[in-house]
Amino acid sequence: MEHCRRGDSSAFDVIVRRYSSRLYNVVLRYVGNQEDALDICQEAFLRAHRSLDGFRGEAGVYTWLYSIAANLARNRLRDRSRKGRNKGVSLDALREDAPGVANGAAAAARNPGDEAMEREMEEILQQCLDELPDHYRLPFVLRTFDDLSYEEIARVMDCPPGTVKSRLNQARRLLHQRLRALAVLENE
Repeated sequence: MEHCRRGDSSAFDVIVRRYSSRLYNVVLRYVGNQEDALDICQEAFLRAHRSLDGFRGEAGVYTWLYSIAANLARNRLRDRSRKGRNKGVSLDALREDAPGVANGAAAAARNPGDEAMEREMEEILQQCLDELPDHYRLPFVLRTFDDLSYEEIARVMDCPPGTVKSRLNQARRLLHQRLRALAVLENE
């Protein structure tokens, strides 16, 4: 960050290369739309570059970038809901970026029925995520898909770690209820 502040543009390129993929994957899960995720990530890096002097080092670079991206994503979702725009999700993007999904030659050797079921499950899960209120969705996405600690999520969301834990529990409960209602999970 010091190199960036001194005007070394290659230092910021290192930051972009190091964090762009992780940032994109989390934003994609949060907003559920590939084009929006790309726009948000690009804007987050632009804003980060413009505000290098504002980085105080209280949080890690990664957490700082997520804070910027999370605010942009929340704004995008709010604007999208005001305009009544569909929360479409690209299944190709989900398949490419979903953790644990086989790619390449291994995917070609898989049973097409299994692949279809997997894609359907990914779509259902993304739809359920889209239905979560923003204040539950963000901590769930950051914890589940990016494995951030409660403290890191608290810094991103600017709230106490206890609030993060509470919101995570509520997000899990709501997702569980929704998946049971869709008959994806068996009723207990």
